[in-house]
Amino acid sequence: MALAYTRAEVKDRVKSTWKGCCSVTIPSMTSDFKGLNPRAIEHDIRLAEKHGFWGTLIASESGLTCDEYIEFMEIAQGAGAKNLKLVTHLSFDTQDDVIRAAKAAEALGYEAALVNYPDWFRPKTPADIVNFTREIADTTNLALILFAVPTWGFKALHPSAFPPEALAEMARFQTAAAIKYEANPPAMNTGFADIRRRVGDSVILECPLEHYAPGLVDAYGMQWMGTSSYESYGDRVPRWFSMLHDGKWDEGMALYWKCQPARDAKSAYHASFGGGNLISRVGWKYMSWLQGYSGGMLRMPHLRILPNQMRALRTGFAASGFTLPESDDEFYAGRFPTDVARTEAILAGAMP
Repeated sequence: MALAYTRAEVKDRVKSTWKGCCSVTIPSMTSDFKGLNPRAIEHDIRLAEKHGFWGTLIASESGLTCDEYIEFMEIAQGAGAKNLKLVTHLSFDTQDDVIRAAKAAEALGYEAALVNYPDWFRPKTPADIVNFTREIADTTNLALILFAVPTWGFKALHPSAFPPEALAEMARFQTAAAIKYEANPPAMNTGFADIRRRVGDSVILECPLEHYAPGLVDAYGMQWMGTSSYESYGDRVPRWFSMLHDGKWDEGMALYWKCQPARDAKSAYHASFGGGNLISRVGWKYMSWLQGYSGGMLRMPHLRILPNQMRALRTGFAASGFTLPESDDEFYAGRFPTDVARTEAILAGAMP
């Protein structure tokens, strides 16, 4: 399957068709952790489509080799979701693997790629960031989501943690589609306004943090946001986001505020691993499992989620009116275990 657009069409396509919310899909493993679980992955892709997401990020940084990640992308594409865009996650140890994943996604007809920066990349100037990113842009025709976040450790180059002049130059790349802006905490809105002034309409400028969205929709007309774990709230985020754009502000904000207890619980959980510069993918899988997604553990090492953290999250989500599984016991094996005997032993508390 080829790309649905050419390089020259990226910017016009984005402005006309990128409308909505982009969730995250985390891989599911077989019970012995030796491979991927296609049935579970396909379930999650189809449920994301059912929940009304514009698209979903096929997340790396989840204990997979590059070969396994490409297989993960293939399974996601083969799930048959007709109204869900797929975004590849260019987060790998080497630039060779980044380019390999991008080429595979392009061949599979993916919609976009989220640009990341590896731990070893220590730019000395904003131009170094631009040149590193340009190498990716020159190698693939995929629409690129540029990612400005303090995680990269670029604060020595600019107080906001991502040099705005670098973003402004990269926004002019032919295939630059969007800027995912999470820099300049806690005054993200200030950095957002500055970048908006610098890049104009060259790209979609958005913040993926859904709690900021109503203000950004009102002030800037933000038409698309992602990628983030909006699936934690089932179908609610794409629903209220759409309501705001349809002018149904009272209805949309009522649904937004209904999520607040869950939002508070999720924020408190995120604060528990602050400074780790790594997302708790297992924690995200747990929250999505509460909403019907496959659940299950990832390969170690990863950030653990403990029973007391699950209880705190469950309390918040219950207070937001979500219908939840009766207990957390079945999360560990997931909804589609490949080894029933091992799963039964885990649930019984026996050594698997």
